[in-house]
Amino acid sequence: MNAAEGPRFTSFIDGAHRWGLPGGLCPVCQASPGGLGEAYPSVDLSGWSLRRELEEARQVSLEEYERLRDLLRAQVPFEAPLRPGSEFGPLSGKASGKWSALDLSSPWTLVMRSEAVDQLRRAGIALRASKMDLRFRGKTEVDLREIEIHCRGRLHDSCFPGGRERPCERCGRQGGGYPDAPILDGRTLTGDLDLFRLTDYTTIIIATERFVDAVNRFEFEGVVFKELPVL
Repeated sequence: MNAAEGPRFTSFIDGAHRWGLPGGLCPVCQASPGGLGEAYPSVDLSGWSLRRELEEARQVSLEEYERLRDLLRAQVPFEAPLRPGSEFGPLSGKASGKWSALDLSSPWTLVMRSEAVDQLRRAGIALRASKMDLRFRGKTEVDLREIEIHCRGRLHDSCFPGGRERPCERCGRQGGGYPDAPILDGRTLTGDLDLFRLTDYTTIIIATERFVDAVNRFEFEGVVFKELPVL
């Protein structure tokens, strides 16, 4: 899924989620096994005693990140990787521009008008949609929802002609750029979600054929789809 090109829609959000896991610097590979794109706006940490440790973006040791991640797991009512940089709670900030039915406010953050969410749900598409705390510039306010997209599936190893990089022995981080000709690994697809982000590339949002058909049937604008093979 990619943002539609052209000047018709000019949506913009300057904001962040309320809480986030810090970055965790690995002592072996000297990198952080980051989870850019991994966001769970439905997770409310306002009653959690350690929430203040997740209020400021920062870099900590890998051990400190792992401590916070392990304590946080009990607050997240579903399975999730919870990599460094994962975010929680509503997205707050400033918004402006013209909004389509579906918008990618960043390449990994999907936002929908509330009426589009309702139509898709009536069509049988299950969506986790959270309200956003936005202040709109100008007179026009739009009722928007952030779509919570969970991690599922991986790319097939055949996408990487030279082979995948070996994961770090300490943190498990596996580097390597997104391939030019991606192929989904069918063995890793669970089939329980119509929208998901790849476990190994969390910024990439994948939609099922059922979701694409519903979006096209309602003639929603704002995003474009590129078909991916499954092996």
